[in-house]
Amino acid sequence: MVSGLAASIRSCLESTTFDLAGHDTTSIQSIAHDAFSTPFPPLEQMIRITFVVGAGKLSRQKYDAKAMQVLTSALRELDYVEDRGAGCSFDSAGCFKTQHDTGKNLFTVVVFPKVSGAGGDANKASGDAANGEEDSLLPTNSPGYKIAVCSMSTFQTLLSSQCPTYAQKRKCIECIEGLIELLQSIEDKLMGGHPLDSAEQSLYDEVGELKEKLAHTQKEAAKHVDEGLLTVQEKEMLVEMNQKRLSKLMKEKNSAAVADKLKKALARKEYLQSLTDEKLSSSSTYPPALRHEAKITSLRKKLLPLQVLEGKAKGGFLTIAETKALAEKEEIESEIEQLEEASYGWFEEEDAFEARLQKSREKFNAKFGKNNGGGNASAKKTSAAGKTGRGGKNVNNWVLPGQKQKGSSAWGTSAGTKSSTKGKGGSVFSAMMMDESSSDED
Repeated sequence: MVSGLAASIRSCLESTTFDLAGHDTTSIQSIAHDAFSTPFPPLEQMIRITFVVGAGKLSRQKYDAKAMQVLTSALRELDYVEDRGAGCSFDSAGCFKTQHDTGKNLFTVVVFPKVSGAGGDANKASGDAANGEEDSLLPTNSPGYKIAVCSMSTFQTLLSSQCPTYAQKRKCIECIEGLIELLQSIEDKLMGGHPLDSAEQSLYDEVGELKEKLAHTQKEAAKHVDEGLLTVQEKEMLVEMNQKRLSKLMKEKNSAAVADKLKKALARKEYLQSLTDEKLSSSSTYPPALRHEAKITSLRKKLLPLQVLEGKAKGGFLTIAETKALAEKEEIESEIEQLEEASYGWFEEEDAFEARLQKSREKFNAKFGKNNGGGNASAKKTSAAGKTGRGGKNVNNWVLPGQKQKGSSAWGTSAGTKSSTKGKGGSVFSAMMMDESSSDED
């Protein structure tokens, strides 16, 4: 019988935060298993269960150093999927994400539980196998699936809105290359005289125009380079690619073709050197604004008088009208956080999104914060990207094209994103090594 903290978690009917200070790794594993091994009872709406697993320097000793690692590992063992874009909807049932509350300097793990009954349909991707239903080859809510089956015109729109930066377009190229490899594997199976299962057949029938989508993405990525629409980190990535290409060409046998490629590579090197860090950092148009920037700005404006009112409340009494108005503050902050999370690109790295988010907040505060006496109008809510606490670069655990995952019925021969898929099996594609002979360098 579930008892203690796990029982409290399972009895939640609304979003709740639990502090894991003082709990060791054994206790955390037990809590995760008891609380999430079976779906929650039916809920009218999705809830988020937030676990505080670490803190800044002053409170760090209260938490086990491996609290985040142990909790996320336990959730993965229970077939929960890490999805940095997950939000409070039944589409995110069975997902979790790590965050860093920069305002309070707390590290958290946010869990969106699997829900039975009314929310059961939303758990299909993570629970179909358990229900005896057939898994799809690609989760239908994943970027890979959407890229594979959408029309060319729809893809062009999605690329612009979901992959607005150079780095994201590079990841999209890798994803499409993974899809092409996946499709080729299916065709090889057919050519070998082996029948396709229903999941393979369904994808084979739906997929289309992959080569055209790849060419379009390569063209759009090249525009970033030609127009200097890059971050300092993206330029460094291109410099590294260029250096590798030059080294490779220098080792090749002399020929007219090699000489021409070497000339282009040297010209690219000179061009990249002309893009100084100062020039790139001072751009007012790049990296691009958040997808929901306009609505976020409108909500931040609404927060300004409420922040002033909150300061007034600390020093005296409020009228009934003021108290009622102040009660809306948390709701507005929550909506801002959700819109920030929804602005995450498909293949965006945490650090890159954090930079865009910080730029958005600084831009707003410079224009509205001081003039209205509201201080930091971003309210310093939990960052939509956050920090994983794992150290070093945050790299998604991608799944190679065609790789069979735990609990999956998909064929198992041997690409991804922010979007760990909201279905069982996690992300779709491998973040493959950058091809130093890519179109960006040709």
